[in-house]
Amino acid sequence: MLLIVTREFPDPVNNLNKLVKALSARNIPYKITRKCDPQIIRRTDIRGIIIPGTNKNRILPNEIQPELDLELYYLHHFPKLPVLGLCHGCQFLTVYYGGGLLKHSSFWVGNKDAELDLTRDKIFHGEEPLQKLHVHFHDLPVITPAAKKGGVREIAWFREFRDGRRHACAFEFEKDRVYGFMFHPEAKKETRGILYNFYDNAVASPSSS
Repeated sequence: MLLIVTREFPDPVNNLNKLVKALSARNIPYKITRKCDPQIIRRTDIRGIIIPGTNKNRILPNEIQPELDLELYYLHHFPKLPVLGLCHGCQFLTVYYGGGLLKHSSFWVGNKDAELDLTRDKIFHGEEPLQKLHVHFHDLPVITPAAKKGGVREIAWFREFRDGRRHACAFEFEKDRVYGFMFHPEAKKETRGILYNFYDNAVASPSSS
């Protein structure tokens, strides 16, 4: 069972409908939670967490944000589960693991060229090294020296971000367990395999028990 942690209902930015559709296509069990629920943290069938995109809450690294207590609640109560952050979820995990955000005032939207590090075979198994991946976000995660020292790794890169430069767009925050993507693999049939790799290798494998 995957736990999808979000306060939101589906819209074009969070891609929640497409996430649910992608999971259902593989008969992957899931539950959406929009509150801090003591009943859920007592369950023993939760095998992984997905923190999807959002159209409402931007991460502000230097401010207190009570609206992020939902994500923190489940990370606290399920400290050893595999976690995948998508867009907002990736930004949240970047700050959680000591990174920063490069702020922008407008959305960056479309299908963008990205290079995947195929040496991370568990999450990108069977994928092509260069793909067009769907994006829809404001702020770009940046891995600080402190985060890098703590073990955070860049595992994919936009070939050309809005500033014309190459920038990281996917991260391994904890080895083989916690990942974040600034793209939406659930948005297109051609890229859903990355989402399924997270489930098959991080969640469904015996080592994740």
